[in-house]
Amino acid sequence: MRSMPGSSSASARGRHDDRSHRTFATYGGRTKETPHEGRGAQGKTLNDHGSTQKNQGRMTADPFGEIAPSQDELSVVFADELPESFTPPDEIVQDVLTSGGGSMLYGDSNSGKTFFVIDMACAVARGATWMGKRTEPGLVVYLAAESPESVRSRLQAYQRHHRVRVPNLAIVQSPIDLFDGESDTDAVIRLVRQIERVRGQKARLIIGDTLARMSAGANENAGQDMGLVIRRFDRIRTECRAHFLMIHHSGKNAAAGSRGWSGVRAAVDTEIEVTDSPAGRCAELTKQRDLSSKGLRIGFRLAVVPLGETKWGSPATSCVVEPTDAPQKASGKRPSEVRGAIIEMLRAQGKPIRKAGVAKHFDGRYTTSAVYRELKKMGSDGIVREIAGTVELLGFDSGAK
Repeated sequence: MRSMPGSSSASARGRHDDRSHRTFATYGGRTKETPHEGRGAQGKTLNDHGSTQKNQGRMTADPFGEIAPSQDELSVVFADELPESFTPPDEIVQDVLTSGGGSMLYGDSNSGKTFFVIDMACAVARGATWMGKRTEPGLVVYLAAESPESVRSRLQAYQRHHRVRVPNLAIVQSPIDLFDGESDTDAVIRLVRQIERVRGQKARLIIGDTLARMSAGANENAGQDMGLVIRRFDRIRTECRAHFLMIHHSGKNAAAGSRGWSGVRAAVDTEIEVTDSPAGRCAELTKQRDLSSKGLRIGFRLAVVPLGETKWGSPATSCVVEPTDAPQKASGKRPSEVRGAIIEMLRAQGKPIRKAGVAKHFDGRYTTSAVYRELKKMGSDGIVREIAGTVELLGFDSGAK
């Protein structure tokens, strides 16, 4: 592959010459290739449109002096100019989280999901092996929007149990709003950069606890509301160049997956479901976009750690995560479970939806044929009505037949 004038040499991480990344800017509805004036991190091109008032002030530096292109510019790569050698996705937690990606971890209340996340966060902050997986050490910023006191006590329990002090894990103890305006999004980005400067390290992982608390006032089932939240979620992880993991809740019917708008699941790279059953606690990767670890199941249990006494003299305790064998996954889903999940999804939708859209919502949980079979039965039972390839829920009170 020949080099273009002004191109930089490829690094050991597989960067290629300037031909493979071009930036296009829009002018009056037309798209024009713009000349290269420099190169940012990870092969991003930098363009100087200072003479165009539209683009002035849109080039912003990150904490390490790199510059992000204006949002009016689109980065383009041509397929025949890609390097022949494959560069695997960078991972911060082996087989689980990718660098700069976005993920959602959800489960019922008291399933152990926050303990599980804190255990993983501490491993990243320490650069320690976690559940048999290697980690990339770095700063962790925990947005404890729901219960800062609970997060603090759980971290105290972790440090006491493991007899360590966890460095480079910052707990943000203020409310965060990703729905109503950009101000809190701006504040999070500024804070991450400030913490990076103070500690002299790169932030690897940002944790949002929880999606419901950080999107207060939004209709969880409405794309027009949650789309704004996801846009700000993406902006934080992109501008901070850190993985953003959001903690969320299951719906009323756990088989239906996480609560609310299905577009949230579609937007993330990784989805992790945490469950607590008589067979044990388990975290399962139910979606994995860039890694081949979908279906990975991680077993764990909670061990009680004494912290002291309450003001009444009663024992004050918390818990820590300990690894166990993952409980065996059920061989199949009962039809009533599939039906209940479909009913909850259609109730949340509140309007007719194409059958293919219903099947897509449950991708990774139920097969398309299982969803279609159940929809057909539900039509015969008078639970749904199908018109021209769309289905809608009719009056129905019980969760499943």
